[in-house]
Amino acid sequence: MSPPEFIMAMTLIGSGVALVFYFAMPARKAMLRKIEGSAHGADPHLLEEVDQLRDRVGELEERLDFAERLLAQQRDAAELPPGGTR
Repeated sequence: MSPPEFIMAMTLIGSGVALVFYFAMPARKAMLRKIEGSAHGADPHLLEEVDQLRDRVGELEERLDFAERLLAQQRDAAELPPGGTR
């Protein structure tokens, strides 16, 4: 490839890349605005449902802790020797 052909090819490639960026930037900015807008405008019904689910998970954690304590007590009681003999 001769130097003038190389320069012409690089000019065309550079122009093509510049055009892609020129037309892609507004679309990118619009997508970012849409994403930011959906993050700020949270649905109150969804927030209420999330709060209810958090409460339910908290109750389940308490029940699980209680069940674990009962199982640990039973296991410890089974491992202890009978009372009165030492």
